[in-house]
This record gives sequence, C-alpha cells and structure tokens, in this order.
Amino acid sequence: MSNEELAGRVVALEVISMTALGLYLANAKNDPDGSRTKAIFQALRSAISAHAQTLPPETRSHAIKYGDALLDQVEQNLPALVGHTGIVN
Repeated sequence: MSNEELAGRVVALEVISMTALGLYLANAKNDPDGSRTKAIFQALRSAISAHAQTLPPETRSHAIKYGDALLDQVEQNLPALVGHTGIVN
C-alpha cells in the first residue's frame, strides 16, 4: 500500500470514527449536565496517552496532540449535533 493510499484511509477513518463518536454522544440519554460526555472525552484522552507510551518521544507527542485535536473538534461540533449549546463545557 502506498503512502497516498494509507493517508487516504486515515482521513476516511478519522471522519467516520469522529462522526460516530459525535453522534453517539449527541444521542446519549440522561446526561443533562454533560458529565458523562466529559468523562468519555477524558477517558479517550487518557487511553490515547497510555497507548502512546510505547512510542518514541516525538511520535508520542504527535499522537497525543493529534488525539487532542480530533477530540477538540468533536467537542466543538457536538452542540450542532445535539441541536443546542451547553452540553460540553
């Protein structure tokens, strides 16, 4: 597989996984204060950091920053998916 094919697959995977996460969180019931949603984001950030520990330092840093950027994007888009603001602070 070429680098271009791999990069294309990563882009598609990002879009599908981040949209699925956003839709899941937007449809979560019984979370009026957003605490469950915040806990899920924190657990995902912790998991990324933990799994990245086996990587070389520069790669680890990139993985954590990239994971944070993706999760930040889902957090920003979540109010639009829910239909109102204030779910995630």
